[in-house]
Amino acid sequence: MQTSSTITSVWQRLRNREVTCEEALALLVNPQGNVNLYLLDREVSQRFLREFPDPRNLPPVVPLLLWRNCYYLGCHQTLPSEQIQFLTDRTFSDIKIVPISSQSFRSWFHTQNLDPTRITADPIVNPLNGEHEAEDITQVTEIYLSKAEDQISRIRTIISGALRNRASDIHLEPTPEGLRVRYRIDGILRDVTMLPPEISRRAIVALKVMSNMDIGESRRPQDARIGEQYTAGQDSLGLDMRVSTLPCVGGEKAVIRLLPRRNPFSNIEQLGFTPQALSIYQHWLKQPQGMVIFTGPTGSGKTSTLYTTLQDLATEHVNVVTVEDPVEYILPRITQTQVHELAGMTFAAGLRAILRQDPDIIMVGEIRDSETAETAVRAALTGHLVLTTLHTNDAVSAIPRLKDIGPDPGLVSDALLGIVAQRLARKVCPHCAAPHEPSASELALLGLERSQINPESWRKGKGCGRCFNSGYMGREAIIELLNIDDAMRQIIYEGTMTQLHRYLAETSFDSFRRAAIEKVTSGVTTVEEVLRVLPHSALNRHQKKATVATNGALVR
Repeated sequence: MQTSSTITSVWQRLRNREVTCEEALALLVNPQGNVNLYLLDREVSQRFLREFPDPRNLPPVVPLLLWRNCYYLGCHQTLPSEQIQFLTDRTFSDIKIVPISSQSFRSWFHTQNLDPTRITADPIVNPLNGEHEAEDITQVTEIYLSKAEDQISRIRTIISGALRNRASDIHLEPTPEGLRVRYRIDGILRDVTMLPPEISRRAIVALKVMSNMDIGESRRPQDARIGEQYTAGQDSLGLDMRVSTLPCVGGEKAVIRLLPRRNPFSNIEQLGFTPQALSIYQHWLKQPQGMVIFTGPTGSGKTSTLYTTLQDLATEHVNVVTVEDPVEYILPRITQTQVHELAGMTFAAGLRAILRQDPDIIMVGEIRDSETAETAVRAALTGHLVLTTLHTNDAVSAIPRLKDIGPDPGLVSDALLGIVAQRLARKVCPHCAAPHEPSASELALLGLERSQINPESWRKGKGCGRCFNSGYMGREAIIELLNIDDAMRQIIYEGTMTQLHRYLAETSFDSFRRAAIEKVTSGVTTVEEVLRVLPHSALNRHQKKATVATNGALVR
C-alpha cells in the first residue's frame, strides 16, 4: 500500500522536467483507462475545482494535469463541445479530454468528499446514478488511506471502512511485510490491506494514544475503551470501541471491537426463534420469578438476545437492573452496573447489592463461581426473574455445568424456567440467491429423506460484489430451546444425564438440529453454514419421531 508521504505526484515530476507531458499521461492512465489515483496531485484538483463553486454544474471529469495553461481532464464519456467550451470559459485554460474508465471516476469522486479526520458509516454512492454500490474493500481502503495525513487519520479511516462494511472487529497484526489489517464481517475475518513496515509501529502507537494507553509499555497486554462520534447520513451517533493490545513476535497486535451506541436490536420476533420456540420463550418472560440461562461461545449472539429481551421487558412498571462485564450497550429504562474486581465489585457482590434495590428483573452477565450461582438461584426463587449466561456447547450441558458450580440440585430444578443455546449462522445473500437442489449428502447430514422436503424452497448464494463473493450477507440465530417441565425437574433433582437425554429424545425438544433444518429448508441458510457453526454432536443426535409439514419444514 502506498501513502501520500512515500510518493511524488506525476504533476510534480512534470514540473521538475523529469518526464514529458505524454509520459506523465501514460503514468497516470493505463491503456485500459484506469487512473493511478496515488499519482494525482491534490493541488491540480484544487485549482480546477475552485473555479466551480457549485460542483453540480461539472460534467464527470477528473483533473489529471495542468500544463502550459491546459487542463488534461479524464472522462469516461464523450463530452459535447458546449460543455468543453463551458469548462474553457470558467478556467481560462485550454481543455483536453483523456478517456478513462467509469470505475476510475467513481473512485476519484469518493476521495474528493473524504474527511480522514472524522469517522463515517455512510455507504459508497455511485455519483453517476446516485445509487449505493458495492465497494472493493481493499481498493477503497487503500485509496482513502493514501489521503490520510497522519496516523490518527489512518486509524479513523480504517474504522470508517469497518463501519461501512458491517464489521464487528478490526484486527491490526504485525508481520515482516507490515501491519496487516483485517475486518471480521458476519463472523468471518477478511484481509483488507497491509500498512507499510515504516508506519506500522506508529499506527499502533496512535491507536494507544487514542485509547489513553501507556505508549511506553509494549511488554504487557493492555485494554481500554474509546468513545467517538461517527456520522451515518444526516445523524451524528456515538461509537464505543473496546481496544485490546497483545505483545507478540514482531511488535504488538491490536484488536478493536466496534460497539455503535445506536440500538442495533429491534424486537424478539426478529432474533431467529422458530414460531413454537418463540411462544415458549415469551411464556417464560411473563413469569414473575424464575431463571432463564443463555449459553453459547463468545460471538454466538447471546448479548443481542439478552439486550433485546431486556428492552422488551423494561417498562415503567418494573425495575430492571443488570451487572455486566463489560457494559456493551446503554439501554433506556435499565440500571446497568459494571463489574470492577479490583474495587471489590464482582458479579456476586453486585448481585447481592442489586437484591437490596427492589428489583423485578435481574440480568447477571455471567455465572462464574459458586457464590454467584447460589445467589442467582436464590434470587430466582424469591420473586425475581433472573437472566444469565453460561459457557456450554448446548442447552442440555448447562444443567450439569450449573450443578457442578455448586447450587443444590433441588434449588436448581425449582428455579429454572428454561435454557436457550444459540449460534449465529450467515444468511444466504438476497442479491445473488438462487434455487439449490439438495444433494444426497446434504440430506443425510440433516437426517432427512428427499420425500420429506420441498426442494423448491432451498437457496444458495452464487457470490456477488455486495456479499464479497461469499454468497452470504448478514446473520441470524439458530436457537436451541430447553423448556423445563415437571418431568425434567424431577430428573434434574435426582436423575442422571442419560435419563435426561432419553426423555428429550421422546419429547418435542426444540433442538439445534430441528432449528437448523427449519433454516435450511426455508432458504435462510445452507447446510455448509450449519456445519460450520453448530457443535458436531447437534446433527448426530437424531430424534425418534419426525414428520414434515406441508411447507417443507420438519416438525417433531
